[in-house]
Amino acid sequence: MTTTPAATPATVEEAEAAWRAAQTLPDPEPALRALLHPECVIVHSPVGHQHDADAWLGYAARLGRTSQVDTFEVTVRRFGATAVVSCIQEMRVASVPDLPPFVIQAAVTRVWHDSPTHGWQLAHLQMARRVPPG
Repeated sequence: MTTTPAATPATVEEAEAAWRAAQTLPDPEPALRALLHPECVIVHSPVGHQHDADAWLGYAARLGRTSQVDTFEVTVRRFGATAVVSCIQEMRVASVPDLPPFVIQAAVTRVWHDSPTHGWQLAHLQMARRVPPG
């Protein structure tokens, strides 16, 4: 079941759940943008793109619709108003219509910052693609 993420997550766990849920919405951009810190940096793809929020959201939209996001081996480290989340993330992306979704697996680090007015916002995201085992 896909749900609309909370606008102002009160905990880093809520922020993580909102991030995963937002990616599977039919139009994920508004929900993802609400979770991004204005100065967020996103490092991703096999060639190591470094994007701000606008460039990454455009890239993600061109990639195709994400139907499922799962995380494994999640660790959360808190440092006051900052939390670092590391995990293995697996996404199913429908990049080609009428074909089964493509599985993208990545080692992921998300750095969240607790804003007094916006709750937990993503300040930094790094995704290093992996070849799924098996």
